[in-house]
Amino acid sequence: MAALKPLLAMSERDRGRRAMAEEIARNLGCSWQHVYRLAEKAKTGGVMALARMGERRDRGQARVLISGRWMDWAARLCAAWPQAGDVPALADKTRQLVRAAWVGGAPGAFQCWLKASAALAKDLIDAGCPEPLAVELLSITCPRKWVEAEGKHFRVAGRALRDGKGVYDHNITPVRRTAANLKPGDLVCGDITPLDIPVLRDDGSVAYARLVSWHDVATNWLWVDVVLLEKGQGIRRDDVAASFARMAEEAPFGMPRRLYLDNGSEYRWDEMLVACKHLADMTGQQFVADESATAPASRQVVRSIPFHPRGKRIEGVFGRLTHWLSWWFGYVGGNRMTKKVATLGKGVDPAPLAEVKRWLNETLADYHVTPQPRAEHMGGMSPQQKLLSFREAGWAPWRIDRLALALAFADRYERKVTRGTVSVNGVTYYADFLMHIHGTVTVAVPRILLGAPVPLAYVLDGPRILGWAAPEHTYHLLDQAGAKEAARRKKVFRVMTGERLAQAGGPLDEAALAGTRALLLGLEATLAEVESAKQEITLSEEGQALLAGYMAAQEKAIADLNRKYELSLTADKLNRWADEDEDTKQARAMGL
Repeated sequence: MAALKPLLAMSERDRGRRAMAEEIARNLGCSWQHVYRLAEKAKTGGVMALARMGERRDRGQARVLISGRWMDWAARLCAAWPQAGDVPALADKTRQLVRAAWVGGAPGAFQCWLKASAALAKDLIDAGCPEPLAVELLSITCPRKWVEAEGKHFRVAGRALRDGKGVYDHNITPVRRTAANLKPGDLVCGDITPLDIPVLRDDGSVAYARLVSWHDVATNWLWVDVVLLEKGQGIRRDDVAASFARMAEEAPFGMPRRLYLDNGSEYRWDEMLVACKHLADMTGQQFVADESATAPASRQVVRSIPFHPRGKRIEGVFGRLTHWLSWWFGYVGGNRMTKKVATLGKGVDPAPLAEVKRWLNETLADYHVTPQPRAEHMGGMSPQQKLLSFREAGWAPWRIDRLALALAFADRYERKVTRGTVSVNGVTYYADFLMHIHGTVTVAVPRILLGAPVPLAYVLDGPRILGWAAPEHTYHLLDQAGAKEAARRKKVFRVMTGERLAQAGGPLDEAALAGTRALLLGLEATLAEVESAKQEITLSEEGQALLAGYMAAQEKAIADLNRKYELSLTADKLNRWADEDEDTKQARAMGL
């Protein structure tokens, strides 16, 4: 093409064109006539026309629209039934139905053609096509290459409608993430997974334990607690709280600075978030965890997307752990429906839980010292080497007091103090200091036992711990210990009362303070000021006349009432003396 450019730039009537062609022919090693033919190809088809010289002109173009048999059938159909249109239109309709079959979930080219050809035959018959002619389509062999060419672009859409897991695994492009800049404890993932090893309960029944797992992303260290549940029971908040507390106390990566938690409905992590907020209050916001979207990124709790294991690094750790667990002789695999058994027709081979726990701890120890060359942020190191490298760089784990953990993982209730006791869930707790508290307090009942012989409840006033209270003891009616305890409580109350009096400096003399506020605030001066500013209001002459008349009328009415009363007394005397019989007269004469 470069050699022909000078010739192409000249018109056909330019002088010297022949000489130019001969010069180009000598350079290319061909005749000048062949140079003219090359120039014609280049002028009409460009460089691609020159590149395809020696190839078929119709290279890359199908000689038939779908297949030879289909073309014969389509030609006869269009000739016998003009309403079908032309062959290209019929081919477009067939192509559309094949695409619809792929989107509908056809498993392969043959099944796709069966459904598409049946749909086309039905549409033709419904439109009035002679049935024998339309039915001939069903006997045409599947044009596999053509059908698969359409499936190349439409098969994935059908998979997306039916197989979300397959599309997630094979089609959706993952986003690359790295944990290279994280330190131990910076991000800890929490999750729960079944232990696919059958164990024996105390009653001899077979069960599968659960693993409450915590994964430090920076070192790939895995902290695991084995929990054996009763039949029909799930993981409880107590199990999660105890596991989190042990992890914070004993795990080499220490207290996590940020949490990445599972979002499935099986897991009850909300209570742990509440506990984390309590920890933040008790540690002066040194440890902070917040699930609010408006919180800073450094303190937000990360929630994984449901049913998207690719984003949860702990799922990958579980996958690697499976290779270690499969060494156990009684390992049954992840599919409980088709358990791995040593002998066909025989059940699983369970083992004692203590033995499995011991082996699991030793296996995890081997895992922690094994290099991980495929983990990009590990640099070919083992979790042990990665942890040691951070320690040599000056990193140190966080540790939180166990009492703070116990108070964080506690159920809190607002309760009113009644005679030195508080009642929570039917349990009455007593403490001496409660006898001098009036009103309501916060009662925290820990889910983590601290080694006390009886479960204790902690009484809080905001973030301040007032003390602990023990369940109230009930004494027998004639037990002298009850009387001694009552006397002790009275003595304690008197001592505490004396302490309060001393702290307050004695009771306030209210009698001596009576009237002090009025005196200090100038009440007498205010009253004198008001009295000095009074204005006398007198009645008018008409008002005075009305008042005099009213008073005269009142005096006359009073005089009339008195006169009537005297007349009634006189009449009563006359009536009594006139009506007395002889016996009454004699009695009166005797002084009775």
